Parts: sequence; structure tokens; C-alpha cells
Amino acid sequence: MKAAGMKIVSVQSGQWEMEKANTVAAGILAANPNLKALLCANDNMALGASAAVQAAGKTGQVQIVGFDNIAALKPLLADGRVIATADQHGDRLAAFGIEAALKILKDKTPPADQQTPVDVVTK
Repeated sequence: MKAAGMKIVSVQSGQWEMEKANTVAAGILAANPNLKALLCANDNMALGASAAVQAAGKTGQVQIVGFDNIAALKPLLADGRVIATADQHGDRLAAFGIEAALKILKDKTPPADQQTPVDVVTK
């Protein structure tokens, strides 16, 4: 964020829940009236943040990004209330986890870290 010239004004947990994220985002918005963006660690929290932005009358002024690419976020992506989400391909993560577990059982050593694909999803 620093390299992009962004100033982080707050880091708070929405505890992965829409309602908690709504409360947290509302507080951040109240404390930072010139806030430009909210980065949410999952899409449930992005849904809550979007509701807080709307309630504050700042729709279109505060960009929101989520993570997980859940179906419930699609309408918000379509109308611009959320600008992006990240799809980590949970179905593939499960397969990678099973493969890693089988390798550990076979070789008795943990496999090297491996990268998995993450795609940015926008409107």
C-alpha cells in the first residue's frame, strides 16, 4: 500500500461476518470522512462494508474490494458498489491440501510451499 502511495488509516477485524464488518466500516468511515477505500479480507465483510458505505451516503466515493468471489457479491460487482474480489479457487485448494497430506504421509516430510492461483474478478 505504501508503494502505491496509499495511507492505511485503520486495520480492524470484521470477524469474517457481514454484520460486524458493517459496524467496523461505519466506525472507520465516521472517523475518516475522506476515506477512499476499504479492503475486506472476505466477501461477507465486503457486503457489510458496502451497507455501511451506503448508509453513510458515500456510495461511489469509497471503493470496496473483497475476497472469495461468492455469489452474493455478484450484484454489487455488477452495479459498482464493490469494484473487485479475489477468487482463490477454493475447490482447487482442497485438492492441493489433500495432495500435500498424502505426500506428507508417504514421504514423512512436509512438501515445499506451493503457490496457488488467485484471480481478480471485476464487473
